[in-house]
Amino acid sequence: MNNYKDYYLSDTYVEHMYTGLIGKLMHHCHLKMENSNIKRSNILEVGAGIKPHIDYIKHDFEKYHIVDIYEELSDFYNKYEKIIYKVYDGTNLPYDNEYFDRIIISHCLEHVSNPENFLFEMISKLKKNGVLTISLPTDPGILWRLGRVFGNMFINKKTHKLSVLENNYMNAKEHINPIFNLRTIIRHNFLQSLTERYEPFKIQSLDLNFFYIAFITKN
Repeated sequence: MNNYKDYYLSDTYVEHMYTGLIGKLMHHCHLKMENSNIKRSNILEVGAGIKPHIDYIKHDFEKYHIVDIYEELSDFYNKYEKIIYKVYDGTNLPYDNEYFDRIIISHCLEHVSNPENFLFEMISKLKKNGVLTISLPTDPGILWRLGRVFGNMFINKKTHKLSVLENNYMNAKEHINPIFNLRTIIRHNFLQSLTERYEPFKIQSLDLNFFYIAFITKN
């Protein structure tokens, strides 16, 4: 993601992704990532950028850790009393095994070069009965691609101000893992401990929704 670091850490990115119609959909996705009120004392969010999930948490917690690859975010997170921020290498989490009660990966796994190993690393840091919460865009599902066409026509030029070609190029560079591959990897490794959601239309189809959300409980 280094090629687009300045964009991802900018107010322009926040305006594009978290206002208007796209913002309503992203807000809905974050809300649906919460499926339990059970207290998870020690939480980690991976790859939060400048829009952490913390404001959507329904249950009580004591510590909220965030790791990301950008040193620049250290100053950004200094203003959050409850957040402990660390820079990491994008592969290895700088924590002991079985350290967290919950780990959150929101719209991150599609960017990772080896998603299966990345998931195993997350699971290794969870305590027994801990939960890994994953949200993903349904790229390149049919509805998601139609949404991109609509966005290119009516939204993108008003928010992040990229041309259609530049926007499509950025997406091609950044979304390196298709949702169909990611869901297969998740199901193959964690089917017995997996709960799935398809949002916002609930139909169990990646082609007919914008988001796929997975909850993996560590046995």
